[in-house]
Amino acid sequence: MTSADTGNDDAPLRLLARDSADIEVLSTLLQDAIIPGADMLFDRDGKCFIFIANRFCWERPTLADVTGEMGQPVHERSLCAVRVEGVQRVLHTNMPAKRDKAFFNLLAVTCGAGTGQGTHIDLVFSAGATLRLIVETIEVAAEDVEATRPTTHQPKHDGE
Repeated sequence: MTSADTGNDDAPLRLLARDSADIEVLSTLLQDAIIPGADMLFDRDGKCFIFIANRFCWERPTLADVTGEMGQPVHERSLCAVRVEGVQRVLHTNMPAKRDKAFFNLLAVTCGAGTGQGTHIDLVFSAGATLRLIVETIEVAAEDVEATRPTTHQPKHDGE
């Protein structure tokens, strides 16, 4: 995995994933991102799949000396552009018919080699929805495209 090394903890996320270990790191950083269906695009001619994710910044600590109106800790979110290269096909499971009007909660990004389908990258969303990107090779670039914004809403998972 490559990333911009600025030596600054406030530096925006910028990385390139090229194997399954990199995808695992990317998945952790994108967990609980909210992605508007209208902000997902498959460019068949360019063989890429692009989306904008409003990601929860799990890698950042709560903001020091800042609390919400009811005393809750304040975290950060950032818009992150993600580009998957070498996409041959996009398959979907349990996606709504009007995807462009929906919002999706990204649970995980996974990859693998399936029988008959070649290498794939899966975007796994809540409510059982999945996009499977059939790719030539694993190459995913992710980059924060704006400064972080404060939020008092931290995602919760079963068992927490």
